[in-house]
Amino acid sequence: MSKRAKICDVLPLRQRGMALIIVLWLIVLLGVIAAGHASNVHSATRLAMQHIESAKARTLAEAGIQRAIVSLLLRNSGPTWPVNGTPRRLVIDEREVMVAVRDATGLVDLNAADAGLLAALIATTGDDPSQQEKLVDAILDWRDSDNLTHLHGAEDDAYRAAGLAWTARDAAFSSVDELRYVFGMTAERVAAVMPYVTVYSGRGALNLEYAPPFLISVLTGQTPDINENNDGLTPQKRQPRVASTARNGTYHIYASATGNGKVTASVEAVVRIAPTAEQAYSVLYWREPGQFPSPVPDRDST
Repeated sequence: MSKRAKICDVLPLRQRGMALIIVLWLIVLLGVIAAGHASNVHSATRLAMQHIESAKARTLAEAGIQRAIVSLLLRNSGPTWPVNGTPRRLVIDEREVMVAVRDATGLVDLNAADAGLLAALIATTGDDPSQQEKLVDAILDWRDSDNLTHLHGAEDDAYRAAGLAWTARDAAFSSVDELRYVFGMTAERVAAVMPYVTVYSGRGALNLEYAPPFLISVLTGQTPDINENNDGLTPQKRQPRVASTARNGTYHIYASATGNGKVTASVEAVVRIAPTAEQAYSVLYWREPGQFPSPVPDRDST
């Protein structure tokens, strides 16, 4: 056999080997692509399910808000709903929903509270007394209509010197969220005081009957103990918390619900109740996510 014939016999074998290797590599590549696509589909499906469960949880929380409103409107709708922030566990559509209601008079009104009450509020941030004085005066300067600076406060010049894109409002707070823009207020300080403030009570004084236990301890120097009624006060210190008459006033309502996959949604609303008016209630404020006031629940179902 000639040398040329041997080469011709070898070439097809080499070509077939290379073709096999290429085919194998293509199979591996297609497998990798398919696996990646499957992973993407799985991730997209999981994300879609999370969105669905989040929507379900949010709907349940909103249902809890509406359930509380109905209870506040109807005098004889069963056990009177406590309005001191005591959480209640409802069952809605076979899911548990935590709901709490607090009368706005039990919170510090940023527009009406005097310097002493604001100082007690700011004390919850844990700042040193000198810093507390600055924050109190900055709040007073924010809400008053003049350009005169309180002793430790901040007017427009201080905001500009700090390079901020805004100045003092020189008017009443429009919402509690506005507190974050007050000179010297950090995110941590805002988070510390947010559970204890409102702009809807119109009262300079705090109604201790509906105030959070921690705020009561700050104002009175007494440390409330959790009792069997979950209202945060011992029987000796506890005051009447539930009114027997029809509800009239403004209430902060908090609701939290968990869907499948432990997806949690929370809602906070401020509602003005006026059963005898043409409009029985009006929603003044709505926030998602809301901040639930207490982890200790009462039990109920609907």
